[in-house]
Amino acid sequence: MTVTESSPAKAERWTAQWKELYNEVITTGLCTGCAGCVVTCPHDVIGYEHEEGKYKPFHLEEELGLDNCLHGEKGCTTCTRACPRFRSWETAADMHLFGRTREPDEMAGIWRQLLLTRASDKVAHEKGQDGGFVSAMLIWLLENDYIEAALVSGVEPDDAWKAKPALARNKEEVLATAGSRYTYCANPLA
Repeated sequence: MTVTESSPAKAERWTAQWKELYNEVITTGLCTGCAGCVVTCPHDVIGYEHEEGKYKPFHLEEELGLDNCLHGEKGCTTCTRACPRFRSWETAADMHLFGRTREPDEMAGIWRQLLLTRASDKVAHEKGQDGGFVSAMLIWLLENDYIEAALVSGVEPDDAWKAKPALARNKEEVLATAGSRYTYCANPLA
């Protein structure tokens, strides 16, 4: 006797492109200005102005207007896949990673283990925020050749309240940018 299994349902193809991103995120105020769409665009047609009040991406091609993309019409979906505010992706990610969806009390997501940490390096601990773990981890990754550089946020020399994207390639640069910035910064543009 032969048992026949039905094949799993095929996932619907992702077709959303700049046009949907523009209409659903950019013009509605959902855009955080993270620049994810800018740095991932393989066609280099999304611009960004890192200036106060203008932290929004914009389309550079004019053929279809600023709200549409010629590459998107041909099937490119990279910008919408990179955007953390485009539609709801958490449910699909939770199912893929954990095999279930979030419970009402799991607003921060599903986690397996919660760790409280702090840097053992005294300088990283003192310069960092809440224990300096991220700074210490970046330093360790750099010194052990796991990464060549890290995207971090620094501050403008004349305005300590204005964050600016920076690239840290060594311990000194990590420590110079250690600590939290309680303001917006598009680190991918560093």
